[in-house]
Amino acid sequence: MGRIIEEIYVWRLPVRFYHWVNAICTVMLLLTGMYIAAPVINPPLGEAVWYNGMSWWRYLHFAAAFIFIANFLFRMYWALFGDDKYARFGGFQPWSPSWWGKPFREQVESYLFLRRDEPNYVGHNPVAALAHFIFIFCGSTFMILSGLAMYGENNPGGFSESLFGWMIPLFGGSYALHFAHHLLAWIFPIYLIMHLYAVFRHDVVDRTSVTSSIVTGYKHKVEEEPS
Repeated sequence: MGRIIEEIYVWRLPVRFYHWVNAICTVMLLLTGMYIAAPVINPPLGEAVWYNGMSWWRYLHFAAAFIFIANFLFRMYWALFGDDKYARFGGFQPWSPSWWGKPFREQVESYLFLRRDEPNYVGHNPVAALAHFIFIFCGSTFMILSGLAMYGENNPGGFSESLFGWMIPLFGGSYALHFAHHLLAWIFPIYLIMHLYAVFRHDVVDRTSVTSSIVTGYKHKVEEEPS
């Protein structure tokens, strides 16, 4: 019995653009954020006004953050109003009992190597959709809101502080919000490990070219050829 491989254009240019901009910004935010939280390079001796190393780290962090926010809003617009059926939110229905049924269970079993046959999805499978919602949508939303609230502390009464300052008393103070922002940032490396495992596993097990699809946009749908 042979295999029929069909090439399907799944990830259109807006989705691929968002993916790579989001990946670059996330790495930049993590690196600069970790340095800001725990500087590893001591400033040279002398007047503090002569050296502004930390300010450059903060500028890089802020620049990456605003690009990250714009890219996130762009993705939300495309998910809600774009004409791309694979990128929209329509298939994500965690409130429906049927969504948690056989397809979700089979995909979990497949990831854990508890079943031989691999469920074949063109777009995101149910497990991937849930992971994206928790880590990317919810995680990004919290990091954006908390980040803008902390950014507003630089200009009391300004635009950012007026719109997002409510996050600080909600968490009981600036220090608690900074700690939560720093702690929640670690969900992104955790997500990256899970994401890379799933992507490489799909390429190895079911040959769906998931890795290259985020560059070319095309995935392979593999079906057994009837004998």
